[in-house]
Order: sequence, then structure tokens, then C-alpha cells
Amino acid sequence: MIRCEACGTENPPDASFCVNCARKLDPATQEAVVRRRAEHTATGVRWSAVLLALFIALVIVLVILFATHVI
Repeated sequence: MIRCEACGTENPPDASFCVNCARKLDPATQEAVVRRRAEHTATGVRWSAVLLALFIALVIVLVILFATHVI
């Protein structure tokens, strides 16, 4: 079985493309997926957490502005 590095699906040994995500299963493509994932996570920035924090900050500011009748 060949495991797709992009989605983790186990594929038959003779498969050229992943049965789940259709990504090529050749070594160069799989290595590129691993490299891109490593580059993406190397920064340590979790963008979902950053966006959530910004949204919460915006809500707090709006609540304060409405509470003081500024808007």
C-alpha cells in the first residue's frame, strides 16, 4: 500500500493517483507535499488562532463603543 502524503489515504501499490484526492503518487510529488507542509508549519503561526483573536478583539471594541453610545 502507498500512503498519500497529502490526505493520508492508503492506495493500492500499483496506483498512480490517490483514490481519495487524485494527487499524483510519484516520489517527486509526494516529496513536494511533505516539503510544503514543513515550510507551512515551520513558522509556527496558527492563522486560525490569529483570526479568531482579531475577531474577538473587534467584538470587544464594538461592545465598548455601543456601551458608551459612541456609535
